[in-house]
Amino acid sequence: MNLVEYEDLVEEVIIDSDSDYITLHIPIHEYDISHAQLFTYFKEYTGERYWFQSKDGEFDSIGIGYRKSITRDKFKVQSLTSEKNELYDSIQMVPLNDGLSSRLSLFGGVKFDDKDTNDEWSDFSMVEFHLPVYQFDLVRQEVFYTIPQHSQKLSDALEELSGVLSGLSQTEPDTYERAEVSIIKDIFPDEWKRLVDEAVDVLDEESFLKVVLARQRLITFKSGIDPLFLLDRLRDEKDTYTIYYEKGASAFVSKSPERLFEIEDNHLWTNAIAGSAPRTKDEEENAYQQDFLLHDEKNRYEHELVRQSIVEDLKPYSSVIEYDEVPEILKNKYIYHLHTPIKVSLNEDIEVFEILKAIHPTPAVGGLPKKIAQDYIKEQEYGTRGLYAAPIGLIHENNDSEFVVSLRSMLVSKTSATLFAGCGIVKGSSSEKEFLETDVKFTPMMNVLEVET
Repeated sequence: MNLVEYEDLVEEVIIDSDSDYITLHIPIHEYDISHAQLFTYFKEYTGERYWFQSKDGEFDSIGIGYRKSITRDKFKVQSLTSEKNELYDSIQMVPLNDGLSSRLSLFGGVKFDDKDTNDEWSDFSMVEFHLPVYQFDLVRQEVFYTIPQHSQKLSDALEELSGVLSGLSQTEPDTYERAEVSIIKDIFPDEWKRLVDEAVDVLDEESFLKVVLARQRLITFKSGIDPLFLLDRLRDEKDTYTIYYEKGASAFVSKSPERLFEIEDNHLWTNAIAGSAPRTKDEEENAYQQDFLLHDEKNRYEHELVRQSIVEDLKPYSSVIEYDEVPEILKNKYIYHLHTPIKVSLNEDIEVFEILKAIHPTPAVGGLPKKIAQDYIKEQEYGTRGLYAAPIGLIHENNDSEFVVSLRSMLVSKTSATLFAGCGIVKGSSSEKEFLETDVKFTPMMNVLEVET
């Protein structure tokens, strides 16, 4: 369908006076648009852009500009649910083609906890979800363009969108240079090992079974880190979720293997992921590591704790929860995990923020019992997690959603990157071995930055 035919359709649209926003939804198959073109063309929106891609290729979403944001300093299910529903109710959708299948989404997340943040995380609120000005679905080749209702005539908005798409398709991506490393420094490495030893002394097999402790690595650069460099490097590792999330002067980046949950048509899918072993380039060694994971008492115990906790968290919201007793091996580029898929049939009228509140943090990123572990992390862990190991994802109008546990991640400012990695500590854990495990978990972000220790 050409622009003239779209104009005819737009002229027939009856504007709902109760709507605050109008969203045009059109196909973009005729345009050849890449990630680099989008981030080059929309440079003026720096600080209000995101890229979220699934590990299975089901979605590849880029948002440009934050038209309207839900922002909260506290995680309150009822108020967040009301604001989310009110926002979607205020949008009048105008699809201009019968075959469209993409869905308008809110993108955002919730910080790991409400620990007082330092300047490092000041660009991000405790809870925030964004309705973008432009939402590109590069899998289904569709775009949403959202405008305030009284800002312009629909015909003018359509003409403006057509000009944007033409300009995008003709945009030559900017060139970039790799940032030169100045300093690589682990933050409080000896103190972190002592904290692990102290945690092992506190842990027992009844009242406090497990705590996940994270540490940080700081990398500074002699010049700024170009977003196009990061986007290009993020495409290197497959079979993970990709998150690139700009807010103000910061960008949060993650290559996570772990989906927190997906909701579709009142069904929920989630995973228990806990227990890990390194993956190498030696296939014989890799076969040994996988067999070790499946039979190692510590890793199996840790995994079963995580699985059982997730099941218990979801029981109030479902009478049907399905999973296998024996875990699988989840393969990532640098590491193996024990993995159990879980399927849940949700009760009626369960809201996405209820599920978020119930399931986050899983024992794989917090510990057990959850409240005791969360308090221990908040009081004892060095630094602030912010969005590390936090839920980030998409929420659609009808409560369908997909959230990721944002592991293998870093917070990027103009000339520095803070990398995050954690591991599960149980009775008998070795601080030296856990330190080496976190070293492996830094690898994906080190690879993104093209940095070697």
